[in-house]
Amino acid sequence: MIIGGKATKRSRYGFAIEEQMKGTIEATKVVSEAGLKIHVIDAEWRMNDVLPGELENLLGLFPDVRTFVTIAARRRDVDQLLKLYLPIMEETGNAGLCIVAGNKVYLESDEASASPYKSVKRVLEQVYGRISRILLGVEGLEKHVNEIIKSYPELKLFFLYDEEKLGFIEDYAKEGVESAVYVPYAVDKPLNDIVKMLADYALRRRWLKEKLKSMGYNSPSTLSLKEIPPKVMEVLSKAVSRLSIYGTKREVVEKIRKLQKHRVSIVVGLPIYDVPDQVYAFSECLKSL
Repeated sequence: MIIGGKATKRSRYGFAIEEQMKGTIEATKVVSEAGLKIHVIDAEWRMNDVLPGELENLLGLFPDVRTFVTIAARRRDVDQLLKLYLPIMEETGNAGLCIVAGNKVYLESDEASASPYKSVKRVLEQVYGRISRILLGVEGLEKHVNEIIKSYPELKLFFLYDEEKLGFIEDYAKEGVESAVYVPYAVDKPLNDIVKMLADYALRRRWLKEKLKSMGYNSPSTLSLKEIPPKVMEVLSKAVSRLSIYGTKREVVEKIRKLQKHRVSIVVGLPIYDVPDQVYAFSECLKSL
């Protein structure tokens, strides 16, 4: 059985913390009403941090939802954040921590230069054994995953969806390691719109940058998403298909079944169109398995 969840980017709710708080409560309510079990609040800019009082409120309002706060281990203030979050998480049974190295896009230059592995290990040393539910984002840590799971066997690996790398998840499952997948998705939405909305997300991948460079596009900034040349659109479409799940409900169900076959335990969907109907549709797809 695969457990379903939703990822939320608070930046979608604007700059004001009040609007972010309101949007997060509404999002968690939809997660609960849709019957999803997990809500992962994504790591972005500092202005998008969940306040301790806000986290306490969310956990109390929605006891049926496991709320995961994401921590970027390379942030210089990560120790202070942990001191604020850990006492709250230890007191409730529906809290979780998602640990990632941190994307350079959201980090300052000195933070981005820090070792992903050493930074993550420092955080794990502080939280392991205190928090029962830990997701570890493997991006940037691929060479160290085996060493990490030997030291911290109870955590779950958290992969970004890549259709061509699902075999790695199955290999870990055979060793008794549970894995979750983070996947952008859209149900019954136009393909061209999906490609344009996920272009920046796809362009973070080195293999895609190299492919476009071979076509004469030396950097993403040379691309105009308003007028994408047909050849580039074809490459982007294939990349987006590899990195996300979209299509009719039937097609989405089949792609989630493929995750099941590769022994994924949890699928956390990031709705490309962050509206309640898409969350309900994703939940319906999971119930159809």
